[in-house]
Amino acid sequence: MKYLSKAIDFAIKNWMLIIPVFALMAIVNLIQSGAAAGLASLITLADMDKFTSVEGLLSVIPVIFGAIIGGSILGLISRFIYEPATYGLASKGIEMGSASLNDLGAALKENIVKFVMFLIGSLVVNLILGIASFLVMLIMVLLVSLLKGFGVVLMIIVIIGLVIFYIAFNTLISLWFPAMVTDGLDVFAAFKKSIEIVISCFWTVFGITVLVGIAASIASFILGFLGGIPVLGTIILTAIPAIQYFVLVVFSLLVYRENTGRVSA
Repeated sequence: MKYLSKAIDFAIKNWMLIIPVFALMAIVNLIQSGAAAGLASLITLADMDKFTSVEGLLSVIPVIFGAIIGGSILGLISRFIYEPATYGLASKGIEMGSASLNDLGAALKENIVKFVMFLIGSLVVNLILGIASFLVMLIMVLLVSLLKGFGVVLMIIVIIGLVIFYIAFNTLISLWFPAMVTDGLDVFAAFKKSIEIVISCFWTVFGITVLVGIAASIASFILGFLGGIPVLGTIILTAIPAIQYFVLVVFSLLVYRENTGRVSA
């Protein structure tokens, strides 16, 4: 819990560093909520014949996919700004004892290329795991057709095993980008370093991540009624995931620094 306590203390003392991620998340959420409202209105007002004819579907589907894809692209673009910037600001604040929004540009410039490499590395890893999982499930389907009831039981066991594997694996690589930011490691070295460190403190990293997620979910549930307030409600509720994200960023940097022999200021 010492890491979490330090992360929360840092977030409280340096609350202004949360502003960039909060602002970008709020913009994305506002645009996405507006698109969702527009889609709901379209579906409500549209003649049902649109959903039962080819011509009608062709007129509605582009609007739906445009909103979904547009929101996803906007969310990705915002990540290219707030993730490298937030990690950079938090890293400097931990190392130097202080950081300000004046360092935002420098933090973004220093870490943007690292973040791009990290995303490419993540994409490659997820692609490999996705193909491997597909092949495993394909084999399971064949076994079900051959073994019947026992095959179904075996498939369930395998699915549970895959879920556990993905949770464990994502925990093991949770310090991947922090390693790149803190020590300037390349994408492969940082990947291996993250696994090496988290193996020694797996339950701490996993437990705190889950705990912070649960706390954020509870806060969102309690304040959920604010979502009914146009614009303002969305902005207020965005503070919860923004704070959650920032605390976990600081937490991951603290874990990495202590387990690599660095002394925080």
